[in-house]
Order: sequence, then structure tokens, then C-alpha cells
Amino acid sequence: MIFVSMTIDAKPGERDRLAAAMAEMMAETRREPGCVVYTYSGDLGEPDRFHLCEMWDSLPVMEAHINAAHSARFVAVLNETARISSLKAFGGDVEKVRIPAPESRLG
Repeated sequence: MIFVSMTIDAKPGERDRLAAAMAEMMAETRREPGCVVYTYSGDLGEPDRFHLCEMWDSLPVMEAHINAAHSARFVAVLNETARISSLKAFGGDVEKVRIPAPESRLG
């Protein structure tokens, strides 16, 4: 399993164009074989910041994604509209951890 986390900051005035390209990229990528998770989300504290979370079955399927035509189109738009401020990738198995739900404070 390959896990990738990326933070992307839109250049001034480019948020909408970037978001449209992200929506198209997300739709195409989710149809790829081996794609487990591929999601862009907006940052609640920084309106021009987005986060990408992606998970792949294996490195070869992620590399196929990177080399896909729709990825090249997206990267062209990304280079014009934004900058990547953080990129982290992890491989291998991750131990599952059970996280307890918070106690309700409703009264």
C-alpha cells in the first residue's frame, strides 16, 4: 500500500481554476485500477489551500497514475495555478489502530 499526503497552495486569483482542475483529476483518478483513495479537500483555515490524500494498492499502479495522460494535463494546470508546499509518501503496511469515539457532551 502507498499513502501520499500533499498540501497545495493556489496562487492569488487562481483558486477556482485550480479547484476545477482538481475536481476533474479526482473523477478520472478514482476510476483507475488500484486507486483506493484519492481526495482533494479545502483547508478551513486557509481558503487558498488544498490537501490531497491518496492511497494506492502498490507502487506500480501509482506510477501508472503518475504517467497517465490526465495526470500530465493536471500537472500543467497545477504548475500555472499553484505550488506544492508539502509532500509526504509512505509505503508498506500500516498497523490498524482502534480509536475510541469521544464521549458525548450533549445534555
